[in-house]
Amino acid sequence: MALWKLTTKHTRTVNGVHIEKGMTAEVVTATTSNPLNNPQGRDLITNAFMAKYGIDLKKAANLTSGYLDCVKV
Repeated sequence: MALWKLTTKHTRTVNGVHIEKGMTAEVVTATTSNPLNNPQGRDLITNAFMAKYGIDLKKAANLTSGYLDCVKV
C-alpha cells in the first residue's frame, strides 16, 4: 500500500469546473505505482477531490501529470 499526495499545478476553469493552483488531496493505493497511470488510481483521485472540494477532475480533464503533481508520501 502507498499514500500519494496530489496537488494541482494551475488555476483554470474547464467545462464549468474551477480549479485553483495548490489544491491537494491524498489517496491510498494498493500498489506502489503512480495512481495517474491506471484507471483505478484515477478514479481514487477523482473521488478524493470530489469529497474534499466538490470538484470533478475527470469532467475537467485534469487527470494527467501535466495538471497534477503526484508525490509518494
